Amino acid sequence: MLFRWFFLYSIFCGKEAGIATQGLVTVRSSGRVVMKVIAGCNGYKAQDVADRLKDSWPVGVDKDYELAREVGFGCKGCLVVITATEERFDGDEDLFPRYRDTFDQPEFNPRWEHGTADHIVIIDV
Repeated sequence: MLFRWFFLYSIFCGKEAGIATQGLVTVRSSGRVVMKVIAGCNGYKAQDVADRLKDSWPVGVDKDYELAREVGFGCKGCLVVITATEERFDGDEDLFPRYRDTFDQPEFNPRWEHGTADHIVIIDV
């Protein structure tokens, strides 16, 4: 069963995937969450995304989405960029309400009910 899940997950993300690949980059301003970048694969590249975001801030949802894709953080089916008013997700399904409900929690990964992620980076701008 685990092998089947791993195989399907690898196909879904378009490349070989490892276990423990969830990633979350949270951007805060004056202590408040202003943006989250959430990936279901290649989460280990969260620091790369955070560094580029910090260097080019402020950015919009679309520019940040492209920035994350450029460094290989997430894939079309799992990458979400969300702000208090906007979101970008190119997957085939609707986002869970949890993305909005937990937006103000900087360390909460809305992909999972328990909010955990293997790679979490929080930056202050």
